[in-house]
Amino acid sequence: MGMTRLQELLDETAASIGVPGAAVAVVQDGESHVLTTGITSVDAPVSVDESTLFMIGSTTKTVTATAVLSLAEKGVVDLDEPLVKVMPDLRLRDTRARERLTLRHLLTHGGGFEGDVADTDDWGAEAIARSVDGFDELAQHAPPGSAFSYSNSGFRLMGRVIELLTGDPYEIAAQKLVLDPLGMTESFFLPWQAFSRRHTVGHTVDNEGRPRVAHTWGLGRSGAAEGGLASSVTDQLKYLQFHLTGASTGTSPVSPSMRVEMQRHHKVAAPPFDGVGMPWLLVDMFGTTAVTHGGNIAGIQRSMFTMLPEEGFGVTVLANSGAGGALGTAVTSWCFEHLLGRTANPSHEALMLSDAELEPFAGTWDSGSWGMTLAPENGSLTATFFLSNPDRDEERHLPPPMPLALCAPDEIIHPGAPESLFGRFIRDSDGEVTGLLAQGRALRRVKRGGETS
Repeated sequence: MGMTRLQELLDETAASIGVPGAAVAVVQDGESHVLTTGITSVDAPVSVDESTLFMIGSTTKTVTATAVLSLAEKGVVDLDEPLVKVMPDLRLRDTRARERLTLRHLLTHGGGFEGDVADTDDWGAEAIARSVDGFDELAQHAPPGSAFSYSNSGFRLMGRVIELLTGDPYEIAAQKLVLDPLGMTESFFLPWQAFSRRHTVGHTVDNEGRPRVAHTWGLGRSGAAEGGLASSVTDQLKYLQFHLTGASTGTSPVSPSMRVEMQRHHKVAAPPFDGVGMPWLLVDMFGTTAVTHGGNIAGIQRSMFTMLPEEGFGVTVLANSGAGGALGTAVTSWCFEHLLGRTANPSHEALMLSDAELEPFAGTWDSGSWGMTLAPENGSLTATFFLSNPDRDEERHLPPPMPLALCAPDEIIHPGAPESLFGRFIRDSDGEVTGLLAQGRALRRVKRGGETS
């Protein structure tokens, strides 16, 4: 009955929010289930099946981490040695950071340099190397290891390290180290590999809720290590089973102790995450700590991957639309409630404050790639978003202005999603508000409220 109702939920929710096609894998108490719905494309519809390829986006980071940790366990590299020992031509803007940076910093999103880097149309085998050669242009916002801030560029650099350690292009190295050992024969990094197989295309959703094909792959080859894997739900089930319980029909890419270490809380993260492993993200969900990751390819394909290792439960959701994030949340929440009998987190209560009481938090906050201004207005902080580098040739969809409310001293929520924190302010030793952890990033205060320059 459970899977029948979940299939109904998947069908109904996907159709109602503009997701043409999706696939779900669930593992519970050693039993596994795969569900699919819909079509690969609204322009050239083919039914989604268990072998259909979806782009999983940033969940790829866990594959890259698994590859690096496999090399570390083989003695090929030391996670705590300065990266310059492996990569003597490493180029970073900050020379002190360059000398200190380690793989462990990168694995925990602690590199400290700008976390988002422009993608390119470079599809050559040296695409990652050419991109990383320009990393001396990235601002160094914090010393390595001092703070969490979600970093795509850090995993791009890790992809280059894998190439140097193995002598192979990243895609081949990841296949040898992770995909082949786990028997993941339906997972590919290059579009010409995916195009000859049943695959989805990405979709946007118009103002009337109708999905439209996005005529783009969504990510260049330089971004392979941070988000470039296309995979079937069958392969994602294999990946889920391994990281959940260690089960594998082939050779385990990392030891049981390392697999657990990847999921351990290594440092506090920025909301909506509570902590970070290597590099699994830890989130308080339904009264327990879930081991998670998600992926977003240019707002046109989404994935969500969630595990409760101590309970032998996991679920992953793949979707070929930007609306797939909402679908992933709906499916995951349903599983927690109806398969595990858990109750959703209570909502945070907004504090009733005056604009004067909100003034200490007002001003301009910048992550390096995007930021927001916060202005007190009728007891809320109105957030208006901007690009830090508007002239950079990149596509980024910014949310519209939104109200945010304090729910506790120094913590803020979006009233439309009160069950999770939107952000947390940081104070210095004098009690001055100086930083903001929000949406996975560390933002710096660059202007106070009322300042004009």
